[in-house]
Amino acid sequence: MKPLKKFMSGELNRVKKIVKSSLKPNGTIVNDMSFQLYNSGGKKLRPMFTILAGKLGDTAHYEDVLKTSASLELLHMATLVHDDIIDDSALRRGKPTVFYEHGYFQAINTGNYLLSSALQIVSKINNPKFHETYSRGIREIVQGELIQFDTQFDARQSLDEYYRKIYRKTALLIVLSIELGGYAAELNDKLMQHLSTYGYHIGMSFQIIDDCLDFTGSTSTLGKPNYSDIKNGHYTLPVLLLRDSDAEFKKMLEEFSETKENPEQLIQYILNTDALDRALEVSTEHLNAALAETEHIDAPIKQYFIEIADMLKNRRN
Repeated sequence: MKPLKKFMSGELNRVKKIVKSSLKPNGTIVNDMSFQLYNSGGKKLRPMFTILAGKLGDTAHYEDVLKTSASLELLHMATLVHDDIIDDSALRRGKPTVFYEHGYFQAINTGNYLLSSALQIVSKINNPKFHETYSRGIREIVQGELIQFDTQFDARQSLDEYYRKIYRKTALLIVLSIELGGYAAELNDKLMQHLSTYGYHIGMSFQIIDDCLDFTGSTSTLGKPNYSDIKNGHYTLPVLLLRDSDAEFKKMLEEFSETKENPEQLIQYILNTDALDRALEVSTEHLNAALAETEHIDAPIKQYFIEIADMLKNRRN
């Protein structure tokens, strides 16, 4: 069996051609920046999930699977461009963001252009369930952004609110990638359920690890400044777990939420506790739940889903 990277290289090149054809780099800022974003790296996890789900279905529909894969990567990029505006982020994948390099209006236009391009690619797929799922997913992603605003600098937010937020922020797009790949390939409902559950747990684990890396990763590794979550008032799992178990830290967090001053004190306090390890234990629980779902997936695709979960287990820096 080929390693995942080798197995995917040819398929992702086909996806790249669809993206390039859709964005048509032509010297305008919006078009060129959009294509540069696609080329700037990233793990391309979402198109991989779409392709893997599609490989389980009828090859007659595989061209639709590739279009779906390209579409979802453009949707993901659109959310990143808009996130960078919301978070006032200077860097993305180690490079200046569209927002910082070209300003607010060009960033808004770029995000909207990516979103409209994403939808156009799949507009001719003849499957009502596909389009119903896609449109509902986009609405939930936007709802997640609104929830993030509502909970910013909110020291009283619950763990349930945090989990709902990261589901919409990250896990939902992974679930969508798998589900839409499955609908494009016309998979049966039972297999779709196992794939969706796998995607949910992978997505939750991925975001929790990201939240921990914000404290332990370097700027060069992350492609953005570390500690940005807590400085921007986005309280992630390590912060919330420590708040609920340490009265002194809870008081410090409440004071910071009021003053927005001296985040370094909070950061150092967190780093001197086991909060990150406890959060990573939750991530591991999700990974184990995802792996359990692979028992219902046929080989050799099953092994690639397992390989991605194992990659996440080792993603600690």
